[in-house]
Amino acid sequence: MHRPKRRSAIASVSVLAVVLSLAFAGAAAEGAPGRLATATKAPVKFVQRTPTLRSLAKANAAATSSLSGDFGDKAELPYLDAKEPREQEFGVEGDGAGDHLPGDVPVTVVNATHAHNGWQGLNHFDSRYSDNGNQFSGEPPDQGLCAGNGFVFEIVNSVVQVYTTDGTALLPGDPFFPGTEPVGLSENQFFGVESAFIRPSGPFGPNLFDVTCLYDAPTGRWFVISDELDLDPATAALTGGTHIYFAVSTSSDPTGSWNIYIIDTQNNGQNGTPDHGCSGGFCFGDYPQTGLDANGLYITTNEFDLLGNGEFHAAQLYAFSKADLVAGSATPGNQYLQNVTSALINDVAYTMQPANSLPSDYDGREGGTMYFGMSYSPYVLSANQLVLWSLSNTASLDSGAPDLQLREAVVPTEAYSAPNKAQQKKGPTPLLKCINNFDCFGDTFPHQKSPLPLDGGSGKFYGSWLHDGVVYLTTATAMRGTGGAFFDDENGQWKPIREHIGVAYFGVAADVSSSGLGASLTQQGYVVVKKQNLIYPSIAVGEDGSGAIGATLSGPGFYPSAAYAPFEVGSDPTTLQVVRFGKGPNDGFSGTGEGGFRPRWGDYGTATIDPDTGSIWLASEYIAQRCGINEWLADSTCGFTRTLFANWSTRITEIA
Repeated sequence: MHRPKRRSAIASVSVLAVVLSLAFAGAAAEGAPGRLATATKAPVKFVQRTPTLRSLAKANAAATSSLSGDFGDKAELPYLDAKEPREQEFGVEGDGAGDHLPGDVPVTVVNATHAHNGWQGLNHFDSRYSDNGNQFSGEPPDQGLCAGNGFVFEIVNSVVQVYTTDGTALLPGDPFFPGTEPVGLSENQFFGVESAFIRPSGPFGPNLFDVTCLYDAPTGRWFVISDELDLDPATAALTGGTHIYFAVSTSSDPTGSWNIYIIDTQNNGQNGTPDHGCSGGFCFGDYPQTGLDANGLYITTNEFDLLGNGEFHAAQLYAFSKADLVAGSATPGNQYLQNVTSALINDVAYTMQPANSLPSDYDGREGGTMYFGMSYSPYVLSANQLVLWSLSNTASLDSGAPDLQLREAVVPTEAYSAPNKAQQKKGPTPLLKCINNFDCFGDTFPHQKSPLPLDGGSGKFYGSWLHDGVVYLTTATAMRGTGGAFFDDENGQWKPIREHIGVAYFGVAADVSSSGLGASLTQQGYVVVKKQNLIYPSIAVGEDGSGAIGATLSGPGFYPSAAYAPFEVGSDPTTLQVVRFGKGPNDGFSGTGEGGFRPRWGDYGTATIDPDTGSIWLASEYIAQRCGINEWLADSTCGFTRTLFANWSTRITEIA
């Protein structure tokens, strides 16, 4: 949702000079908890054990609803804009491609649909109409995917589904539209809280979003994490309360029961939280990302003020004893590292992306070590380095007094830069046409060129994976060449630019010991499709060193499509394999005047590996449908494939 404000070019140069001088002096190996963060206990509490998801889904399928269609959707739009304040934008504005842009190194696009197991996953129809339609129209789809023990678990925005590995959905559908495919449980139902929005006028329940999930083979447990904002039940206004919800399954069957915990993240001195001095009186732990090692569950957030000036404070890091969570302890051992600061870049940390792995790659050195990658491009216009973090002595999480050791190292890299927006191939966009031509919701906005571009991301790392002591990282980067777009977020107007979006990837070998953390670059490169865009990448690497970089392909020649680049340790990718071509352009409300002129496209994709089979599983956003204005006006679901306000979908792919 948010990012730090971009520094000026002069400030960027001075920061780089400090980083390099400290790195060469060996400071990367000397970080300590007292220097890089304040260590305390997390304000966490056990909430409840849920019924089995099977029983919840059966009850949901037996319920009835008196509402129909998209009744009541219009009333929710101002709230959706308010919950995600306008971001600072990054990248090159206008037509000029600056020298900071990496060169174009295109790969070959291959239609590989026939070679993979996969299916259409959750979509906006599912998200909107789960829980008997008592849901908001959310955009973008935050993606969570995990696999193991013969199951695939997907959570996207506001809906949850569990599949067998052949794509059979196990949670029955909602009766809102009888005869449609199963849409799963709402996220609010999963966590056992009030419905998001009892239509048509409330009450309103907690707002859950920014989701992730993980499966841990050694314990046979599933972990699901979500951000949450408290809302006034009568008005849906933010009240200031903020939490991280996380669930731990009670068995290896994800359709069974779960233990629910919450972490209070308002950090204003109330409810056992520290006081971080947020200007509006309440802090907000945005963008929770999660990781596992042999000993712990790790959650990182980006802390912002919620109700005041929206200022950024720092990354927060929570570590929990995995053994205690598996045992269902009401007071799991933990350590909370507050306001993480990087001594090497002379600034607070932002988006510490946990490096997940297969259990065989858990790092047992120094009492157990977990890794986190941090991109430098949100801080400067053009980056040529990254930060690797190590968190050691994780075995101490099982003791009465955890003593974690946080260290950092800066690694020089190839150039990468936060991107602009991604163009789409032209096609029918009935929602935008209705807004442009008919003022169909009673509001008048400037006419916008169709199709609108897609958000390209902020330059932070979207994927991180540990294999054989090397942390692999991916991000989206600006590239020379056409295919991108500049979008004016004041009036929604956009124009093509001589810039497009590719993937930058890095392999960083970690050398952790009692003397500190050392890090060195082992591999780096770009994945780029000429004149097109690759956005929101993810990465996973298997035991044999083969893996995949997942992404969405979009541009003047492609509707948003689900794709991946085969990846090998020590080799550069040469092809981009499209597992499902998009059928039409994205047609969502967020980029229109109804959504505040803020085009969105996912907050991240997902790549993971089934530890039982070794299969790589990917989840990418794409567009699985198309319909024209007449069909949409007659049936806003276009045959149950979209809703009035959005048409995004996800694609689940297995690479055996």
